Amino acid sequence: MAEAIGAGIEGLETYLADLAARLEPGQRKRMGMRIAAYLQRARAKSIGANVDPEGEPFEPRKSPPPRRRRRGRPDVEARKGKIKKRKMFLRAKTSQFLLKEATADEARVGYAGAMARIMTVHQQGLVDHVTRDPRSPVVKYPMRRVLGLNEQDRGEILDVVLAALGE
Repeated sequence: MAEAIGAGIEGLETYLADLAARLEPGQRKRMGMRIAAYLQRARAKSIGANVDPEGEPFEPRKSPPPRRRRRGRPDVEARKGKIKKRKMFLRAKTSQFLLKEATADEARVGYAGAMARIMTVHQQGLVDHVTRDPRSPVVKYPMRRVLGLNEQDRGEILDVVLAALGE
């Protein structure tokens, strides 16, 4: 049953893509910016909630090694778990780093520069240095998908295309 529904949506997407191709380039670019803006907001919201586009939670961070207790300091047990409660990718969800771009042919949401390298490591679960220092430890990061589309996104994109065709 789900396959038949998915096949119907794909057919509708192809049909709407053909209709959208008939729009003027300026209209297609405006439509692309609306799509990119929606995707930017949706991904920022999911990154802020520490979930991937499908709603699955990110694998939590590893706890740092325990520190020795010093006089006058709270016990290590009192601080335990603090790093796991902290949100990941706090700056990555801001519009300064999560960039949107549109042309008459495509709409994109992604990262540039150093943030692109960092987010690629997490998106694909690659091996990288912990800090920029080449002498820092090398770690295999778990896959944490930050970019992608879900069914709700596809529906919203179809709504934007239909609205643009209605203009």
